[in-house]
Amino acid sequence: MRRRRPAADPGMLLVRSVCHELRPPMATLAGLLRALENAPAEPRRSELARLAAEHVAYAEAVLGQASDTVLGLGDRAVPAAPLGSILPAVAVTAPAGELEVSASRAALRWPVHPQRTQQILINLVSNAVRHAPGPVRLRAAVRARRVRIAVIDHGRPTPVLHAALQRRTPPPDDRGLGLWVVRELITELGGEVRARQLTPAGLAMEATMPRYRSG
Repeated sequence: MRRRRPAADPGMLLVRSVCHELRPPMATLAGLLRALENAPAEPRRSELARLAAEHVAYAEAVLGQASDTVLGLGDRAVPAAPLGSILPAVAVTAPAGELEVSASRAALRWPVHPQRTQQILINLVSNAVRHAPGPVRLRAAVRARRVRIAVIDHGRPTPVLHAALQRRTPPPDDRGLGLWVVRELITELGGEVRARQLTPAGLAMEATMPRYRSG
């Protein structure tokens, strides 16, 4: 007789998720601070400081979401922001020269939930950089009244990836946790995420989301 797996502890899942989501911004923030220590000339110094502040704000938003969950509070009202305003902070999470970003004008203006969309894209880009060799591309365009964002790398779909996108409960360990979080966030925003094998090789993680309306 097979033993039933114990139900996931909500408190432990929250801790795991927060720790997982804080890794990319903390690593990026450390890199930005090291770059600032080299005393770059203006305007590069101002740009690095701005990006560092954005990642601090992102980390605060992750902790704020966790706090609201613990206290049983509803989602805080967050003003919509254009997709283009969060792309620089997403791009800097990848090592220099490893991420190419391209977005149509309509996509750059598309209103999104800033914190959650940033969290989704940071997860997808971080996964691509960590698990696939070679450069990564981020493409965004508007189709059929939805923004469509693809993170493209030279990897391929794996059982862990498919499981993370299909399972209803979080994985028992960190394998696939980030993708599971991505799917949950996109679903909350009324969107969808899928993995698509490219020809002759490559993997595209595609997220589609409707226009975000705050309040």
